[in-house]
Amino acid sequence: MGEFKSEYDQFWFLYQKEIRAGESEMIFRPFYSSYREEKSAYRFQTVLYPIYYSEETKYWKVWTFLFFFTGTSALHEDVGEDSDILTPLLFWGWGDTAREKYFGFFPFAGKLRNKIGYSELSFFLFPIYTNWKYKDYEATSILWPFFLYASSETREEFRIFPLYSKKVHRGKYERYSILWPFFQWGSTFQDKREPVHYKLFFPFFGFKDSETGNMKSRGFLILPLLGSLFGYGYDKRTGEKDYNALFFLFQYGTNQDEDYHKLILFPFYGHYRFASKQTTFITPLYFHLQTDTYHIQSDDTFLIPFYFYSKRKYVQWDRDESYLKLWPIFKYQKDREGNLVWNVLSLFPVKSEVVDRIWDPLWSVVEYQKLSNGEKRFSILMRTYTQRWTATEFHASIPFVLELSITPEKTSWKFLYGLIGYERIETKRNLQLLWFIKI
Repeated sequence: MGEFKSEYDQFWFLYQKEIRAGESEMIFRPFYSSYREEKSAYRFQTVLYPIYYSEETKYWKVWTFLFFFTGTSALHEDVGEDSDILTPLLFWGWGDTAREKYFGFFPFAGKLRNKIGYSELSFFLFPIYTNWKYKDYEATSILWPFFLYASSETREEFRIFPLYSKKVHRGKYERYSILWPFFQWGSTFQDKREPVHYKLFFPFFGFKDSETGNMKSRGFLILPLLGSLFGYGYDKRTGEKDYNALFFLFQYGTNQDEDYHKLILFPFYGHYRFASKQTTFITPLYFHLQTDTYHIQSDDTFLIPFYFYSKRKYVQWDRDESYLKLWPIFKYQKDREGNLVWNVLSLFPVKSEVVDRIWDPLWSVVEYQKLSNGEKRFSILMRTYTQRWTATEFHASIPFVLELSITPEKTSWKFLYGLIGYERIETKRNLQLLWFIKI
């Protein structure tokens, strides 16, 4: 405490560089930033964030451009390196084995490997022909989604949409339909203690019943996405009861253990609690979310877009972090290491530590930081004036005008980058004139 544990350099809001034990950061604001952590060889870079950013270690790398074009690469001990580039229409991958090599131009033709949950996905003039595989499961579709056939040792699927469909995973579920969505039936949870059977006669009536009758659910006048006009259900084992009316506008639910409760009067009020998590909203603009587990306790409050408050407690480490934003006036943040920062004017309306770090100094009226090593920093008017200090050191800067540094070993100041200046190192003193003359 009281000594700088980092090397810090700054020019106005445009440039910032800091080196700490095992870490380094450099920002050419707002164009480029780089952060490194030596122990894990982690590196994070941005270019006009959020236009481009990348993350990488020795074993993997991820990058994205405008969040539509992404690339990944990974180093595997068994098969070597593989890389992928994905865009909305064009994608390709390469690596040290044939398994990692693929190419596609949607919707004309192509093949994907080990993506979106499948080991292989192929298409030709989509939706004319599509084929996908996972382990021993293989599915083929012609004019997707109208015609499909799939099978494996445990699964079977057949579809002539909308006339007939069958989807079976032996020992887990069976689903059937005729003239979808009008007639649907099947059973689920076949590998559980109480399998559930359901039937739907769209849009008039639908029901679910467990095999022993402990669970029942009924819905009347069912519409896609909206649910049922009226519905109810119960489970005798847990004492759970659920009711809804006017589709999703009114919902109520509870159980005998009181670890589940739901009351929704949409869009005016809603409260939902299940186990260690609960959510409350008042109108679509106010939300309050809470979590209480053995590992983390969290509390988040939103009043969109003007107010955001977040608090986390990491129970195992007994450490806290908090974040407050009164958009667009004020932002406050304290991380789990004890570093504190606040600033006046923060124009991005939601929490984003990367956006805050890169963009906030461009328009901040006041900035303040208190670091865990005892150092404090203060800036005003887009860092037109900045000072840093501890119990033993003081540094101040006015871009193009003044640089001042006072430490136990050294005192120096420069006006107009050396038009006139002074420097003392222990007992040695120098006076600087006209940038080049030292006396």
